[in-house]
Amino acid sequence: MSISTAHDTTRWLRRAVVAATALSVAVTATGCGGGGEEEKPKASASPSATKSSDPQAAAKAEVLAVYRNYWEAQVKAYAKASPVDTGLDKYAFDKALGKAESELVALKLNGNVIKGEPKLSPEVTAVNLDETPKKATITDCVDVSNWKLVKEKTGEEVKLPKERLTRFVTTINARTVGDKWMIVETQQQDRTC
Repeated sequence: MSISTAHDTTRWLRRAVVAATALSVAVTATGCGGGGEEEKPKASASPSATKSSDPQAAAKAEVLAVYRNYWEAQVKAYAKASPVDTGLDKYAFDKALGKAESELVALKLNGNVIKGEPKLSPEVTAVNLDETPKKATITDCVDVSNWKLVKEKTGEEVKLPKERLTRFVTTINARTVGDKWMIVETQQQDRTC
């Protein structure tokens, strides 16, 4: 692999990680057709947290659950270079979904997949419930050192430049679509965390 191709792959991998953004809760796979009314994401927060008398705390818990679900769906999609039956479109919308889908196409065209799982440390840093749609910002330290780019057919790891960031700050924007929180944009910072 040439240095230029390796650099492009590294940039792609970093963007893929950001685009995907953290799902520790099981996803009910329904494909990417998205027809009909969708269920609310299953959150890891307890019912009392989502029905809290503090709307800010309830919104933060719900946003974090959606963010983790988004990542879980991304990990599934990138592991097979396809969004089919991953539920990605249930948690990602707008720029975040478009970015993930274009990166999945690039993976497929190059015969690559991403195996393993990133480590996340998300925190909701802002919530605005006074506007429609409601908005939230998440800041995360994403660690991709155990999320490896490999050749789909052979399982051989694709060598990436050693100087690439494997831990980096990511800013994630979420908003409501109808009454459901969704991840709409991810922005990777070129700084470690």
